[in-house]
Amino acid sequence: MCQLSFRDDKFEQPGTWEQLPGDAHFHQRFLDGEKLIYCETIMTVHGTSDIDAAITRIRGPWDWWEHGRTTDFVIHKDGSHEQTLAPVWWFVTSVGLRSFPSIDLPRLKGQRVAILLSKDFTGVSTMDVYPDPQARGMIIRGRFHGVEYQVPLVPDSVAEGLHMEAESGTMPAPFPKGTGWVGLLHLLEPTWPRCTNKRADDVSSILAQ
Repeated sequence: MCQLSFRDDKFEQPGTWEQLPGDAHFHQRFLDGEKLIYCETIMTVHGTSDIDAAITRIRGPWDWWEHGRTTDFVIHKDGSHEQTLAPVWWFVTSVGLRSFPSIDLPRLKGQRVAILLSKDFTGVSTMDVYPDPQARGMIIRGRFHGVEYQVPLVPDSVAEGLHMEAESGTMPAPFPKGTGWVGLLHLLEPTWPRCTNKRADDVSSILAQ
C-alpha cells in the first residue's frame, strides 16, 4: 500500500467539533475552523457483526450507493480497487475512490479500509468496521483525514456539509433522500428486506476475478 497519512489524532483531541442531527443509525461531526476537511460519520448496523461482509461491500463496486452511479471499477496488481462515484447521478460532483486491502484495528477488534480520494475531493479517507456489543451489531466509521474540495467558488464548508448529508441520506431539496450509506445499511442490517444473499454473492464473484 502506498504511504497514506492518517490523522486519527485530530479526532481524539478537543476542538471545535460540530455535531449534525443524528438518529438510531447515524451520528456525524466535523471540525470547524480548519482549512482542510476533517469529518466523521458513524453508522450503527444492528443485528449483525459480520465484519467481513461489510469489508467486501466497501472494497467492491459501490452500486449500493442509492441515487448515485459508480463506473470504471478496476482491480490493480497491488491489490487496490479503483472506481469513480457520482454521489447523485444527475449532479456534477465526481469522486475517485482507490481502496486498499484492509488492515487490522487491534484496539477496536476491527478492520480499516484506507481510501485515496481524487477528482472533486482529494486526500485520504478511511472506513473502519468494528463490533458494537451495545447494539448487538457493528459500527462503520468513515473519516476524512484532511481532505480538500477541488471545485472553484464552492467553500469547503459547503462541500463538507453536503458530503456528510449525502452519506447519511439527508441532503436538502432538490437532492434525493436515502443516498449514500443508507444503501449499505439496507444490505447489511437483517431487518431490511433488501438484504439478499444473491447480491452478496455477485460482489464476491467480482472481487474474486
